[in-house]
Amino acid sequence: MRLITLVLGFMLIGVWLNIVLNNYVQLGGLKVNWILIFLFVLTFRHSTNLLPFFGILAGLICDALSHGIMGLYAISFFMTLLLARLLIKLFYANTFFTASLAVFSMSLLEGWISLLIMDMLEADIDKTSLMLTITLPLSVLHALVTPLVLQSVIWGENLFLRDIS
Repeated sequence: MRLITLVLGFMLIGVWLNIVLNNYVQLGGLKVNWILIFLFVLTFRHSTNLLPFFGILAGLICDALSHGIMGLYAISFFMTLLLARLLIKLFYANTFFTASLAVFSMSLLEGWISLLIMDMLEADIDKTSLMLTITLPLSVLHALVTPLVLQSVIWGENLFLRDIS
């Protein structure tokens, strides 16, 4: 129950950062998807089956905020978090470098899945140029922000998940 509260709390912090911070701070015109980074870090730190389903909720929130195709983020977040859940043994994500590497690769995968879904819905998009101009730089930006998110997740875990005795 405390883990669910922690995940929901970090999702709300991610929503708040997406709404407030992304309107004022954009590096190269790219907006960091804080919710996704928080969910990636939590997925690599906790092996629970609920986190991909929280990804659906987070994706629906991102869909509502983006005014885009409803369900696009939800499907791509779910699939990416499910794959991250399966690949959890491949990434030892308890150091800043490996967590950044894991978030970079999963963010790149999420962008690719989103582009594949968009290509099924709209046949006239150029996936290669979108991958190189938006998804790759955004994945690098996500990897650079990951140590800050990892440190805040560790702080939240120490605060909420410690044994009360």
